[in-house]
Amino acid sequence: MRVAMSLLPPPSLPKSRHVSPVIPVTPVTNAASFTFRTTTWQADGFGFDATSGEFFTASPTALVVMQCLAAKMSTAQILDRLTSTFDVPRRTAERDLESFLAELTTLGLQD
Repeated sequence: MRVAMSLLPPPSLPKSRHVSPVIPVTPVTNAASFTFRTTTWQADGFGFDATSGEFFTASPTALVVMQCLAAKMSTAQILDRLTSTFDVPRRTAERDLESFLAELTTLGLQD
């Protein structure tokens, strides 16, 4: 199973940008919302950046990664969380996490 980590804008919003497709996965977050950088994320994957006015949607795995990053967890800790939460081999999670972090960097959401 490939970990589906991606951000997608809602299709009808004018100030959105497409990132990559989302593969449905059952949500795992218990938090009502959390903030990652300037975007506030809801448990359902909806995100709003009040500084730019952009809206996003994120897969459940992307939400887990962003929650971990917001909590300043290490890459190893994030991988532990992904492999314990989702049925995915560590090697696959590592590859997908690296790709997703690069995507966040490209979007200016990660240093």
